[in-house]
Amino acid sequence: MNVLKKICIEKRKEIEVLKSKSSVDFFTKHHKKNENNFLRLLKRKDKEKYNLIAEIKRKSPSAGLIREKFNHVEIALNYKNAGAKCLSVLTEKNYFGGKISFIKDIKEIVNIPILRKDFIIDEWQIYESFYYGADCILLILAILDDTKAKKFLKLAHELGMDVITEIHDYEELKRAIKIGVQCIGINNRNLKTLEIDINLFKKLSRHIPQNIIKICESGISENDQLKKINEEGADAFLIGEFLMKQRNIYNATKDLIQK
Repeated sequence: MNVLKKICIEKRKEIEVLKSKSSVDFFTKHHKKNENNFLRLLKRKDKEKYNLIAEIKRKSPSAGLIREKFNHVEIALNYKNAGAKCLSVLTEKNYFGGKISFIKDIKEIVNIPILRKDFIIDEWQIYESFYYGADCILLILAILDDTKAKKFLKLAHELGMDVITEIHDYEELKRAIKIGVQCIGINNRNLKTLEIDINLFKKLSRHIPQNIIKICESGISENDQLKKINEEGADAFLIGEFLMKQRNIYNATKDLIQK
């Protein structure tokens, strides 16, 4: 069984338990619609630094424990102060050591938009993301059919959240364009095998229409890579593991994204 399938099987069980504790009405009552400001920031070009979605995650299936001394709010502050445009917060608990409450904790201190990064397979999770203050959610096409993807996309927008639609190959790219997404994240990591192909962004991005925001994800650790991939059409970069491993996250982030 590949890693992605295993995660989703466990996620389905987890959601069924959580749904019995909190209803959709609970998530939407007394909560205002969000402002769709996540992707708007990524459309802006900065003369001094590359657009970064800085990721907060404690561990991963490929790397194991990434950061032992882990304070999600402190990390978020370091990212923001170093110039990150947005944050990505891993909320999956079993494989990535995350919690959905991390988003609320960070929102109280840090005022830049947050992506809830998880394995979203049920619309209940979208309402949950809204309740906890996510500005954007990740939809992974490898685990969703077109009907669900369109439905989830529409619901997120109705709640005022942006969406990054993640793809891993040309077939998923064609599906993303067909359902009318605003933003595509090309993940250089194969979620089934966990292998990285840093050239995947270049191979696929050339087929993406100009009006769709393009994000390069995974495998980035050098400033020269950002320069090259930016020239190949990337509007932003989602980077986590490399930065989370650094002793000084602030300095590493600042150095990585400078032009």
